[in-house]
Amino acid sequence: MPSYFTPSVLMPATDLTPPTKRRRTSSAQETNPNPITRSDIWFEDGSVVLQAELKQFRVHRTMLARHSTVFKDMFGIPQPQGEAAIEGCPIVHLSDTAEDVCHMLMALYDKGYNIRQALPFPVVAAMLRLGKKYEFDHLRDEALLRLTSEFPTKLEEWDALPDHFTHIVDRKGLVFDIISLAIECGVQSILPAAYFLALPDVFSVLSGQERDDRTIAQLPLRAQRACLFGRERIIFALADDTYNWLHGKIISEYCESISCERACLQMIQNIWKPRPNPTIALRKWSDVVEAVDLLCGNCREEAEVIHEAGRRVLWNKLPSLFDLPFWSGLKNCEM
Repeated sequence: MPSYFTPSVLMPATDLTPPTKRRRTSSAQETNPNPITRSDIWFEDGSVVLQAELKQFRVHRTMLARHSTVFKDMFGIPQPQGEAAIEGCPIVHLSDTAEDVCHMLMALYDKGYNIRQALPFPVVAAMLRLGKKYEFDHLRDEALLRLTSEFPTKLEEWDALPDHFTHIVDRKGLVFDIISLAIECGVQSILPAAYFLALPDVFSVLSGQERDDRTIAQLPLRAQRACLFGRERIIFALADDTYNWLHGKIISEYCESISCERACLQMIQNIWKPRPNPTIALRKWSDVVEAVDLLCGNCREEAEVIHEAGRRVLWNKLPSLFDLPFWSGLKNCEM
């Protein structure tokens, strides 16, 4: 039996139902401060009870075994006589959080969890975490699809992203939580893009970001280090790669205007003062050109070629800037 199942313990009926009125006594044993409760996922025809923390879920062996090789193998092991049961259903104790188990079961039973709409992060996290652990392959794959769609490995896919998340419900601290989940579950391929999105606020990288519920999304130390070192390297890459066309007094040898030098100097001011802005390292030329509208036609054409080529160079080496393997080495690191 896998190590994440613990021996079942028979729970008294009073732990599952509201206590009846009784004469008040001074004995502390009369009450249970942490009663085990039934969840809303409780099928009367269910054949097994899963318990996570203090929450129980009555579900069907066949449903679990059909989608999970871990549960299928476990249910194939003969159980000793006299094991704890509720209404004839054996109890399987899980070491996972009740919230994760609830989301996992809802994803199994409720088709609404699998339609093409944005899902809250806790749902995606549970699908990935428990999908991987219990080999619910379709749940794991669905979570991976949503994550990799938001944090692609190809520049063209990055360029096509809207300015908001579409597969995961956006909220404060989301990028930090996704980074933590990716590190926990070994989903390395999304880390370069996720780290890049975490760069704007150095203070938050170190101290965390406040979520909507006032809790703090904190990056692991490994991620903090990657972001801080990566930020400095990207600042240097701004000059060496994407904005290499700003070097020198003129861009094109066929420059037609004295205003080009002034336009370049103004752009340099915008990028590096009062402090360097690493978040513009991957900005497309179409998003930059308005800032240098004083460039002549020849300089603008040459600057665009240099800019787009440099942006691709930077994207190709983005993982290494965060001390990760190159893109080709990340693709097989998910599971």
